[in-house]
Formats: sequence, C-alpha cells, structure tokens
Amino acid sequence: MMLRGATAEAILSWLTECLGPDYHGADIRGSGAGCINDTYEVSKAGLDSVFIKVGAPGQWEMYQVEARGLRLLARCDAVRVPAVLGCTQLMDCAVLALEFIPLRSLRAGHERRFGAALAELHDITADQFGLDHNNYIGRTHQINEPDLDWWHFYRQCRLLPQRKLAQARGMRQGLLQDLDQLLERLPGRLAEHQPRPALVHGDLWSGNMAVDSDGRPTLFDPAVYYGDGETDLAMSRMFGGPGQAFYDAYHRIRPPLPDAELRRPLYDLYHWLNHFNMFGVGYLGQVELTLQVLLRELT
Repeated sequence: MMLRGATAEAILSWLTECLGPDYHGADIRGSGAGCINDTYEVSKAGLDSVFIKVGAPGQWEMYQVEARGLRLLARCDAVRVPAVLGCTQLMDCAVLALEFIPLRSLRAGHERRFGAALAELHDITADQFGLDHNNYIGRTHQINEPDLDWWHFYRQCRLLPQRKLAQARGMRQGLLQDLDQLLERLPGRLAEHQPRPALVHGDLWSGNMAVDSDGRPTLFDPAVYYGDGETDLAMSRMFGGPGQAFYDAYHRIRPPLPDAELRRPLYDLYHWLNHFNMFGVGYLGQVELTLQVLLRELT
C-alpha cells in the first residue's frame, strides 16, 4: 500500500511545514489499513520517523479530537502516549501526524507495570463526568455532556445514543424493548454507585495497549472522558485482555468496589452495541446475551 502522486506530495509538503525542510523527499511506507484509517510511516535517514493516519477529508474533525485525547492521556507520567505533531485537512484527505513509537505486544512480564500505570491514569480526576467536548468511539460520535450524576450520564450519553443508532440500523423490536427495560431500571438499582470522575482511555481493548522498546506502558487511539475507571477494566477483558497480574497490580492501588462484577456487563453493553452499530449483525448475539444477564440481575 503506497501513497502516490499529488496526495503523497501534498502530505510531505505539509510535514515539512510542521517539522522542517529536512523531511522533504522522505519515504512514505504503508503500515496498515483499518476500517477507519490507512496508516503510514514517514522515514528518512537521520531523522525521527513519523506515524501518520490518512482518511477522508471529513475525518479532520475526528483527528482533531483524537489529538486532544492523546494530550489528555499524556498528563499521566506513568504511560507513554505518542506526541501529536500536527493535524490537517488537505484537498482529498485528512492527516494526523504522530510521533512514531516502535511498539511491542503486551506480554506477561509487562502486566504489573501496565496495571499500576492504568491506576495512576485513573487517579487524574475532575469535578464532573464527561468532557468539555464530544469525540468518537471508533467512528461513532460519542457525546460527553458534563454531568454530576454517573448513572444519568451513562444512560443519556452512552446507552441512549447507541439505542437510537441500533434502531436506525434495524435491530429487532424485541431487543430494543429489552434495552428500554434496562434503561428504565438503571437509576433505581445502581444510583448508589457514584465513583469519582476519573480520566479513562475509553476504548481500552488489547489492540490499544502496547509497550515501547523499554517496556513502558503505551496507550493510543483514545476515546477519553471522565468516567468510572471500571469501564476501562471491563473493556480490557472483552477481546482477550491481559492476565491477572495486570488487574492485581491495578487493584493494589485502586481496590475493587462492591458489585463491580454486576456493573461489568453493563459497561460491556455500550461497546457491544457500538460494535453492532459499526459492524453489523455479527455482534447481535453478544448484545442479546448481555441484555439477558443484566435484566436477570436487575430484576
């Protein structure tokens, strides 16, 4: 996968404006393609490599809020986050330029350090849940309207928007009714759990966790807001997450709260709904199973 012609020239011209004329004539080499972006490494002998995401012109706003999210995560000294080098909208594409970090997969030997680092991230707090701007979870718009009540925020800004999208995507009526029942029961049963608003990554599956060459925990592709730290822990388990040492290290710093296991499927539900809304019926079974568990527990 190569960027060619006018697009590659426009990107390199912009990079030289951001980083200096030495990047003129650098190589742009494909490093992967996802459902949202194509990614590339920009390299030249004697210079630091640059990681770029390239998408449709309309993704410029998405890249802007991603950059803001990375800067928020960088407030935590315990984690490494790629530095934001620039973001632009060109004639036929949007581009986000980041520090290139050679990454390694999270292995057993890194888990304790990573769990402790995540706990330190969650020690960064705010007075309200949400954020001062909206952002994205994958390619889905994520509403972050500030709120003093956690369950009101979670209902209004997380589950309700996904429910509306699911209806538009053709989710069958029976499942929508189950989801409506759950939304009605949330405030009464779970209102006592009001955690302190913690800075969360927001999309902490295993693919967004890695370590650098020194073994330092590294985070990227954020969907940040101030919420319940348990949401990150729940997401980390959904697609084959780290081992128990990760969670033990986390809980040595932030001990688990009562009924955490009851809340876990509720936090999973947001992501299962989002995956259904982005990718289709392959995730419908997980939505249905999670709703069954929650409705049984909340009866």
